[in-house]
Amino acid sequence: MNDRESDLISRCQKGDQDALKEIFNQYHQKVYRIAYGVVRQREEAFDIVQEVFVKLFRSIKNFKGKSAFYTYLYRLAMNTAIDHSRKMKKTTSFSLDLEDSFQPADSTEKRPDHIVAKKELEGRVRWAIDQLPMDQKATLIYREIEELSYQEIAEAMGCSIGTVMSRLHYGRKRLHDLLKEMVNPVRNSSGV
Repeated sequence: MNDRESDLISRCQKGDQDALKEIFNQYHQKVYRIAYGVVRQREEAFDIVQEVFVKLFRSIKNFKGKSAFYTYLYRLAMNTAIDHSRKMKKTTSFSLDLEDSFQPADSTEKRPDHIVAKKELEGRVRWAIDQLPMDQKATLIYREIEELSYQEIAEAMGCSIGTVMSRLHYGRKRLHDLLKEMVNPVRNSSGV
C-alpha cells in the first residue's frame, strides 16, 4: 500500500467523507465491473456499487492492513454482489444489456450481419458464464476481468491458491463445454 492510499484509509477510518470520495473515484469502476460480472444487469450493478461503498465507509475501521486494500475492497464487492444476486433469485434468462458492447473498427465490422453475429456471441458467452457455480464465476471474474494474480484472488476469496487454480480449471472447462454444446448441438438419434 502506498503512502497516499494509506493516508486516505486513515482519513476514512476517522470518518472523513472527502477521503471516501477519493477512494470511490479511484475504485468505483473496478467495483462496477465485479458487480456487473455477477449480476449482468446495469442498474443492479450500480446499486451494488453504492451498497459496497456504504458498507466500506461503515466497516473501514476494521481494516487492519494485513492484506492489500484492494483485496479487502474486492472481497467486499464480490460478497455484496453474490448476496445481491441470491436475493434477486435470477431466472434462467439472461440480460441483453450489452454494457461493454464493442465499437466496430472498420467498415466490415459495421455491417449489420457482423454486428448481429457479435452480439449473439456475446450473449452466448454471458449466458454460459451465468450457468457457472458462483465460486467459479467469481474466480473467473477476478482473473479474466480484473486480471488479479492467483495470490490476490486467493486473498480476496479467502481460499488457497490451489483452490483458485481448481476453480479456474473447472470453470473454464465448463464454459468450453457449454459453448461447445451451443455451437454443435447434439444430433438426433437418426444421425441426421
